[in-house]
Amino acid sequence: MLKKSLFVILIILILPFNAFGKKGAINIITTLTSNKEIGFLGFIDGVFFDENKKRLYIADSSNSRILSYDSELKYLSTFEPGGDLKHPTSLVRTSDGRFLVVEPSRRGVLTINIRQKSIEQVNFFKVPKAEAFYPGNIAIDSGDNIYIIDRANSRVLLFNPNLQFKGEVLRDNKTRISDIKVDKQGNIYTLSTIEGIVKKYDGSGKKILEFGRRGKDKTEFSFPVSLAVDEKGQIYVVDQHKSKVLVFNKSGRFLFDFSGLGWREGRLAYPSFIFINNAGTIFVVDRDNSRISVFR
Repeated sequence: MLKKSLFVILIILILPFNAFGKKGAINIITTLTSNKEIGFLGFIDGVFFDENKKRLYIADSSNSRILSYDSELKYLSTFEPGGDLKHPTSLVRTSDGRFLVVEPSRRGVLTINIRQKSIEQVNFFKVPKAEAFYPGNIAIDSGDNIYIIDRANSRVLLFNPNLQFKGEVLRDNKTRISDIKVDKQGNIYTLSTIEGIVKKYDGSGKKILEFGRRGKDKTEFSFPVSLAVDEKGQIYVVDQHKSKVLVFNKSGRFLFDFSGLGWREGRLAYPSFIFINNAGTIFVVDRDNSRISVFR
C-alpha cells in the first residue's frame, strides 16, 4: 500500500501540466529559465509586461539585473548597471519608457532611464512618516500613476506620472498588504498573505469587495503571496504553500485552481508572483524552479 501511494505521488509530481481544475481552462505555453544567453536565472522577484512596447521585463534580484523579452518571449537584452542596482524586486514601466524599481536594500524606489543611462531615487520627502517607510510591491495604472505599498505603515502611496506624491490612496489597519494590482478602470486590488484576504477598492480608496480566508479547503488559502486580474475581472491568487493558482470571479466566488507541486513544465514549486497581460497570458514566478512559467 505504501509503495502504491508513493508511486501515485511521483506520477503527480512528474506529469506535465494540461489544465488542472477546470478542464481546458489553462494551458502551459512555455517556461523562461536559465540558458547560455542569460546564464543562471537566480531569484526572480518581479515581472512586468509593457503593453505599449509588447515587452516582458523580469527583475532578477540574485544577479542585480533586468532582463527583457519580446512579444514572442524571445530574449532581447540585459540591463546590468553594477552597484547602482543591487537587488531589484517589483518593477513597472511607464509609457515614456522609464522603469520604477523597488530596491529594498536602499529602502526606496529607483527611477531608471536606460536610454539616458540614469538611475535616480524617488523622493519621499513629502511622504508622512517617510523615515519609517519600507517599500513593498509596486503597480501602475493606465494614466501612469504609481502605487507603492508601504509595508511598515500598512498603506498604499500614490504618485502622479511626474513622481510627485499625491497622498495615501488607502490605509489598512486590519491587515498587512503583501501585493497590489490596478485594473483598467482604476480599481485597486490588494492581498494580505498573513490574513489570507483579497480586497478591492475604487480609485478613491473606498472598499467595494473583500473575500478569502486561510484554511485547508480547496477554496481557501494556505499562504497566498501574489494576485493578478484578467480582462474579465477574474482574480488569480498564487498560493505558495499549495504551489497552485486559485481563480475567483469578479464577486470573489471560487471558480477553479490550476497547476500543483512539481518540476516538470507547467508544475510549480513555491511560486511567488503573478502577472497577467491584456492578451490573457499568465506569467508565474516559479521560485524554487528558478523560472517563469507562462500559461494561457
